[in-house]
Amino acid sequence: MTELDYAIKHGGLTPKRLLKRITRRGFGVSVLSGLIGARSAAAAAAGDDFTIAIIPDPQYLAESCRDNSGAYYAAMMKWIAANKNMTFASGTPSFNANIKAVVGVGDCVNQAAADQWSNAQAAWKILDANGIAFTTPPGNHDYSGRPSSRSRLGAHFATGYFSAKQRASVYGSGIDLGGGDMAYWIGSYDATGANTAVKFAVSGTKLLVLAMDFFAGNAAWSWAYDVTQANPDCECYITTHAWLTMVGAQYQRADAYGPETYSMEGAPYSNSAAEAWSGLGVNTWANLYGIFGGHDLLGGHNVDRPGVPSRAWYWQQVPVKSDSSRGQTVHQLFANSQQLDEKCSMSVSKANGAGQIASVFLLSRRLALGLIEGRMISTQSGDWFGPRSASFPDGTSWRSSETLLFSVPFTGLREEHRPA
Repeated sequence: MTELDYAIKHGGLTPKRLLKRITRRGFGVSVLSGLIGARSAAAAAAGDDFTIAIIPDPQYLAESCRDNSGAYYAAMMKWIAANKNMTFASGTPSFNANIKAVVGVGDCVNQAAADQWSNAQAAWKILDANGIAFTTPPGNHDYSGRPSSRSRLGAHFATGYFSAKQRASVYGSGIDLGGGDMAYWIGSYDATGANTAVKFAVSGTKLLVLAMDFFAGNAAWSWAYDVTQANPDCECYITTHAWLTMVGAQYQRADAYGPETYSMEGAPYSNSAAEAWSGLGVNTWANLYGIFGGHDLLGGHNVDRPGVPSRAWYWQQVPVKSDSSRGQTVHQLFANSQQLDEKCSMSVSKANGAGQIASVFLLSRRLALGLIEGRMISTQSGDWFGPRSASFPDGTSWRSSETLLFSVPFTGLREEHRPA
């Protein structure tokens, strides 16, 4: 099924033509344009609930957890494939997870070494083999040395498995996700896999996912904005390695593990999250609904800031109002449990998190209810992350039973297409 076929089937739209838009760097961004007409009543109705699986910094799974074989890395991806239709019972009513996409937040390896790249590729290929579309940006550990030069991007993102050419070939004319849902390759900023765009057409909803480089530069952000403009019928989501810190604040340039930590020059070479949001105008993108990231660590540098809603933790969900004419809420999500993976030989603890490794964050769209929900599980222990205990590292911050972390109102672009 082509993207045009999907649009006609699910949107009741009339096709005019597909345009091939060429960026200033000469790489194509295929955009579906000229699709006009009113949505059918069937398309306006809510489709099946679905889930996006987000992979928090799996770097130690590639290097040393549980050893240097990458076995837990592969097991995590196998868990996703085996449990894509698991039942979530912590919401009301219960529903089928219906995992339709996997989104990484970078640091696919801990060091840009051949054996770690091999482990990472073997793990992510499991998703390819099971027809589960994915996208991921590079993190700082996906560079050879400090990312003070983009030329240091690791080989697997520059020319190998995660490069634009390789990923485009996997997507081909579209990946059939089952149930009439599809995933499409849209394009890239350059020949590498540092800044890419894919589209998911799921349950009558179109999602544009932009995977952005580590503290990306002005030109990459400009390219990304152009892609959003060319796809106004899509809800846009950004995945980038560093956006929120562990206390839920947008990264500033001078923060620990911010751009200055890595000797990255300022704009136009790099932008912190705060600089991209306010300085480059990401806060005005009219169809932006979510931003995902990881990167930060639990440590002494994590201090609560005025206005920050919670203390440092392995996940954060922080809504922020867009300054676009639409004034939509943008859901910022942080997820990173790499420190637990680093110490993966320890006995499992529901208090301090030892043994809670190879974790996946599960972000679910409940279309009929107008909700977005979050859950996080260790695929090795089977325990579920909860809020941080007031007495952490004592108390109980992990649970044996499925735990709903948040459930908040969310309709995305569907609200604007509901019949009067």
